[in-house]
Amino acid sequence: MASLFDYIDWRGDLSFSEAPLNEVDSLILSQISYIDFQDIVSPETDGALITLREAAKQYLRRHRGETPYLGKIVPAEIVSLVAKASKCKRFSRVCLCGYVNRISDEDQSQFSAITFQLGNGEHYVAYRGTDDSLVGWKENFNMSFLSPVPAQLLAVEYLERVASRLGGKLFVGGHSKGGNLAVYAAVRCAPEVKERLLTVFNNDGPGFDREFIEGADYASIRPKLRTIVPHSSVVGMLLEHEETYEVVKSNATGLLQHNAFSWEVLGGSFIHLDTVTNESRLIDSTLKGWLDEMTPEAREQFVNSLFETLSEANVKTLTELSAERVKLLKAWGSLDAKTRSVILKCISLFVKESAKGLRKSSKI
Repeated sequence: MASLFDYIDWRGDLSFSEAPLNEVDSLILSQISYIDFQDIVSPETDGALITLREAAKQYLRRHRGETPYLGKIVPAEIVSLVAKASKCKRFSRVCLCGYVNRISDEDQSQFSAITFQLGNGEHYVAYRGTDDSLVGWKENFNMSFLSPVPAQLLAVEYLERVASRLGGKLFVGGHSKGGNLAVYAAVRCAPEVKERLLTVFNNDGPGFDREFIEGADYASIRPKLRTIVPHSSVVGMLLEHEETYEVVKSNATGLLQHNAFSWEVLGGSFIHLDTVTNESRLIDSTLKGWLDEMTPEAREQFVNSLFETLSEANVKTLTELSAERVKLLKAWGSLDAKTRSVILKCISLFVKESAKGLRKSSKI
């Protein structure tokens, strides 16, 4: 079945003035936001612009023809996607600006965003999902007990800055954590910015706590939200979603469906399905049950204890983590009894919730 690459072959000869942005375009731009455009794309939105064609050329030249390594979980296909998109009429003339990439151990935050000027008076603000950094993953875990996390506040600030310097209508979107940031920024931005928003795309990004989605700000933006998840979604089902989500077909299985390159395309849209799989619902209920069994304080204690183990192993990325398993085992042994007990209790609770979910599903 057709992929994002096939879509570029099919629609690449039409500019955004000739064919408006759609859900597949949104996912492509969200994937491009994973690229490190440092010193290629200006951090300013009202400064020098660079086309995707030129930005891709400089990026690939920087790596001397070798495929850049994007990390353990970021798909390598993104580099090929950028190269292909930069050579077609639809994407090559899109101008890039406002590239920001900020990782802070002190704030426990990972934030990156970029703005695409589509050439028809509209702009797409894209937030990057979680990268290879453990800081980014720590911030994801923090969402289970802390609201807002630093990246969400930075997302609002970024959107309002872009809106103040660029006229016209705005799309906002992202994949994974980037989708969560897009929704948060749209909900919390100033009313005059909300009025300019056309659509907010959350591509398999986690939700929010109940208080957030029951607020008036969330209700005001809900008609513009599009939450899209693959049929065996795990990440996109985390926490709470009030809006109706759309389900799309993936050619992968389980957690691998989070990879956007597995989403199947037909013409100018994805192949849509009626509902997520029983597997997705089981994982969703297990995770929610697990979190419900713990107070916010207990969640925080678990997350801090877990990442204390990683800190003791002195690893900064998932790539390092996978290569330093011996160090990780040594770090586990060096932890105090209380920290180990917290982690083991939470794992035991998760196993219990999993068994409970399996028993329920077997009775259906």
